[in-house]
Amino acid sequence: MIEAEAKTATEEAVVVAEAQLDAKTEKKVIESLAKGKENINVLVLCAGAGTSAMLANALKEGAEKYDAPITADAGAYGSHYEIMSDYDVIVLAPQVNSYYDDIKKDTDNLGIKLLATKGAEYIALTRDPEKAIEYILSEV
Repeated sequence: MIEAEAKTATEEAVVVAEAQLDAKTEKKVIESLAKGKENINVLVLCAGAGTSAMLANALKEGAEKYDAPITADAGAYGSHYEIMSDYDVIVLAPQVNSYYDDIKKDTDNLGIKLLATKGAEYIALTRDPEKAIEYILSEV
């Protein structure tokens, strides 16, 4: 029984050490991607601002955790026209990807990077703040 407890404690220590190593590696990746970049203002758009808030919150969480130069807001497609010039990047949630060509003309005129996401990709980004930050930093 003592051997089993020792083995379990050792296995847990290995898992903790691997998680710490992964976090350090992740931080280095994000620091490398962020190097030389100034604050990036991101606007995430969806149909009603609900799903866009999920990605915006993941970006905020990741930016805080990794000290990444990113701010993020959520909005509904259609209500973005007056505020879009305040952003460097606009991310379209999957349900508004059909508007990509329409908004692309406006973002190009304003010098804004436009990104469109697919369903599974978008969901994964909303659940993983580190990957969300990496996604934005690698696209800018």
